[in-house]
Amino acid sequence: MPAVRTRPAGAVATTRVVCVGESETGRGIAACAARHSALELVAAVSPREASVIGRTLAQARADVALLAPASRDAASALVTAVVAAGADAVLLLPAPGWSDDELARHSAAAAAAGTTLLLIESEHAFVADMLPAVLAMACVTVDRVDVRLPAVDSRLPDRAGAKLSGLLRGETAEARVPPTERELPCARISIVGEGNIEFAMEGEAIRDGGRAALMVNSIPTLLRAAPGLHRLMELPLPHAWTTLAEGAA
Repeated sequence: MPAVRTRPAGAVATTRVVCVGESETGRGIAACAARHSALELVAAVSPREASVIGRTLAQARADVALLAPASRDAASALVTAVVAAGADAVLLLPAPGWSDDELARHSAAAAAAGTTLLLIESEHAFVADMLPAVLAMACVTVDRVDVRLPAVDSRLPDRAGAKLSGLLRGETAEARVPPTERELPCARISIVGEGNIEFAMEGEAIRDGGRAALMVNSIPTLLRAAPGLHRLMELPLPHAWTTLAEGAA
């Protein structure tokens, strides 16, 4: 297996990024990358143009592609192009996700090319999956988790996500409720067990599931992982960062 890539401790590096996504999602990811002090946004491309992704990455000498396609078929085409170009990628994979065979195929191709793919398997991975899992760390036992998101949206998950399922052994459920006209959009998480928790969250992150920041904040973990494909739940939790050295903390 190829060696894990590292950056010198304390190094301040600029990572060149290409963003790929539809409409609001693509604009949100590009805006988040453009605002980050350690990133250089070198291109933003529609995921419908999979044929030009590899050329764009090569011409821009990009290090990382942030991919937010609308379907798993589009995701496969984009990842194939990125791997062929020798770049790394954070992929926001829409439902339904890849089969085990597809996961194995893309992982083998990335490993053979010496590139790394980091897979986020839900558009709402932060609010509906990772955040409840982190909150549950303060509970002795967990019997049930309810996640209420502030929208009725067919893209919202119907069951517990990978991170939550991996950490919790109790019954889990997720409900979706729209806000009233006078109510601010708010995500609510209820954890029932020994050490009950009621948590409410407001802010920008709940409107887009925190997906743009989650993708950007996953870059240091991506660049330090071994070549191949990794699920987000398999690696250290991402966090806000300003340099790659800090991101490794």
